[in-house]
Amino acid sequence: MAVSKESNRSNDAPGLVAALARFVRARVAGRDAAPGRIGVDALPDDLAVLAPGALYAVHVAPRSPECDALIWASARAANTRHVSVVLARERAQAAARLRELGFSGTAAQGWPRRLNVLAMPEEDASADTEPLALARLFGGLRALKRFGFRANALYIVEGAERWFTWSDPAALAREGRLLSSWCESRGITMILLLGDTAGDNDDDIDIDIDETQTSASRGELNGACAGVARVRRSHGELLWQVDFWRAGRALATGDVHALRFTDDGRLSVAALERTGEARRDARLAQDEARVVVCRAVVGDEPWVPRDWDVLADRDAVLAACEGARGATVVLAHRNGAQLEALCAAVHTLRRRCGRALKIAVVERGEVLRHQYELLMLSLGANLVVGRDVPFSRLESLLQSLQGQLYTRPLMSDYRTALAASLADAALGYQNVPAFCAHTQGALARGAVLRLPHVLVKLRLPPTLAHVDALAQCRPRRAGDVFTADASHLYVFLFGCRLADADAALARIFTVPVERIAKDVTYLSDDGIAAQLQALETANRRAPAADYSDLFAVPASVIAMENAAGIPAADAHADSESVRRSRAELDALDVVLNEEARKSAADEGPSRPRARRAARARMPLAEPRN
Repeated sequence: MAVSKESNRSNDAPGLVAALARFVRARVAGRDAAPGRIGVDALPDDLAVLAPGALYAVHVAPRSPECDALIWASARAANTRHVSVVLARERAQAAARLRELGFSGTAAQGWPRRLNVLAMPEEDASADTEPLALARLFGGLRALKRFGFRANALYIVEGAERWFTWSDPAALAREGRLLSSWCESRGITMILLLGDTAGDNDDDIDIDIDETQTSASRGELNGACAGVARVRRSHGELLWQVDFWRAGRALATGDVHALRFTDDGRLSVAALERTGEARRDARLAQDEARVVVCRAVVGDEPWVPRDWDVLADRDAVLAACEGARGATVVLAHRNGAQLEALCAAVHTLRRRCGRALKIAVVERGEVLRHQYELLMLSLGANLVVGRDVPFSRLESLLQSLQGQLYTRPLMSDYRTALAASLADAALGYQNVPAFCAHTQGALARGAVLRLPHVLVKLRLPPTLAHVDALAQCRPRRAGDVFTADASHLYVFLFGCRLADADAALARIFTVPVERIAKDVTYLSDDGIAAQLQALETANRRAPAADYSDLFAVPASVIAMENAAGIPAADAHADSESVRRSRAELDALDVVLNEEARKSAADEGPSRPRARRAARARMPLAEPRN
């Protein structure tokens, strides 16, 4: 195994006195050295102690920010001068990280005097043969032997899964026992940082933590350790989850603590768990202060915060957030033509970056309808900002998202959610069976997004004809339909909240609603389903009148409304009224003329004609201006 080394030792050769002093301290300390601590601030003592000569395993993603923070915090806080860190990286990467930490070729202040940093590059993947049991472990220890083993030393090994035979549980158990005995016999504390060894990597979007399931192979190694913990993400939040941890004669199991990043990059138990007071420097992820904004959101604003990353378009934002975890991303909505692309972008960001990412959608053109606002929230957005919100207010709203986690259930395919939010082409009057079928279909589709709908039930007065009441109902939005039975008029408002039902109903009727019905009932959720069932049952017993020939809106009229903005119900109702009036007048004229001809034939030419009032057509009055 190739291992290269960086050291924190000074270039001065130690004198005889210093060497003798170290020898005496080692002999006196012996096996009674004080225990160290794992590098997580404010973690309870019974979950953080590192006993001399003990083996520990921490399952954490290699080369991740949390893994890096754990390594260097544990090394810096070690209660020993002899610390060796093995990084699963190339030598150049290890050297670059050391320079970031302040090492420049001489001893760095605040770090263990005998700090060795070793690089463990990736193995050659071209090898076809699987190494024999114990070969990997012996290879790793042999590589470390070149730098010496000392009692009361601390070893931290990143990517330690390479040292074990995971495909053979018996061999793995043997390797674990051998390494544990090796640490105990030499008084060396070792922390194994293990990556994904069992293929059960936690996806914080779709998979929740399951504390009862661990792989059989992982359990074989865990049994040889004095403590086992996992650093996992659940719904975007970083957790320290303890399988078990021995501290002297005490044994802790099953503890879970939320973690945060501090400003200096350390891991710390969430402040609310400790004191009930939030710390300003506690972050869900190291990039939580980052804000990535689409240029369309900023527009012509004269002043934009300096720390914002303002990018050209949506595609540039997606590319810049490739590895983001807790950043804030702000996208713009311009018009309905870009709705599907916006849905895809929000859904991609959420699934790729996890639940700690903050996503805001800002209206910068058309206003999002209520169902589309719910659509954005269901696809991963934390916030939808209205078009009229000032830019200064936008900054405050984005600031309020800090520390939040997206906890809503997320659909696997954004197209399914988009289809659920779209109303079908139905508009205007429908007979009772068609009305019930349309409304039930809209309820079923919208259940995915919990889309609100309103069913309005209006009791018609006996003095008002159904035809006159229906003629005043003229919906203009696709999906809004109405019908009537013997005594009621029903209006279904698609994607409408109860709070907006009064205003929507006032826009639909051409006269005040009070002139149509004195008793108005608003139904939602389960109330709609119960009313539809009752309406269907009543219609089967006594079918309601069908007014489709008078009020049905043809597809051509709907298309004209969508293209030119002409209210389809208005245009169609006027044309139907004129056509029906002319047909009735023509039929009456035919009947009256036929009766006149029959009366003249019965009287005959020789009989004197009786004086009677002659039947005549009543002329229609000219319309008044």
